Amino acid sequence: MLPQRIRRLAAGFAVTALALVGAGCTPGDPVDRAPRTSTSTLPLAKVVTAAPSRDIEPVAIRFPLLADGNVDGWVAGTLGSAPGASERVPGPTTYWFDAVVDVGPDRVTAWADEYHAVPVSAPVSVAADVRDLVPTGDLVGGPHLDDAFSSGEWRATVYLSPSTGRVVVLGIDD
Repeated sequence: MLPQRIRRLAAGFAVTALALVGAGCTPGDPVDRAPRTSTSTLPLAKVVTAAPSRDIEPVAIRFPLLADGNVDGWVAGTLGSAPGASERVPGPTTYWFDAVVDVGPDRVTAWADEYHAVPVSAPVSVAADVRDLVPTGDLVGGPHLDDAFSSGEWRATVYLSPSTGRVVVLGIDD
């Protein structure tokens, strides 16, 4: 009699356990999955990790069209919290690279024509360390020019200064 009672209790426990596990695996009611709009109006800060420099190799590796230019300056880093804030954020890191390079007025004019560049406003997100190197005056740019300088790894936003022969390139490592 006792073994049969133990078997019934064991079977009851097994059925109860399966019911609990099964109930936990069923999908719940659908919920509204529309993403919330961010309330933050602050852009991500450019945190400098490579101080201003003038060597061509880092520029040429990222943007081969500039390999023959003379670097006025470049600076690089990560996008993230403002200095002093916690920078221990989980997840992938986005790298940026800003450079000003002199390639001469002839090459700038040729690129402007070839890539259908149009007048654009001066860049506002240039890193402070090279901001003074951005030429004043008229700048041209556009999506075809950006595509020509971009690669599988780096997405470029390019500004050309026909009067100075300077190229301002703002790169994001995708």
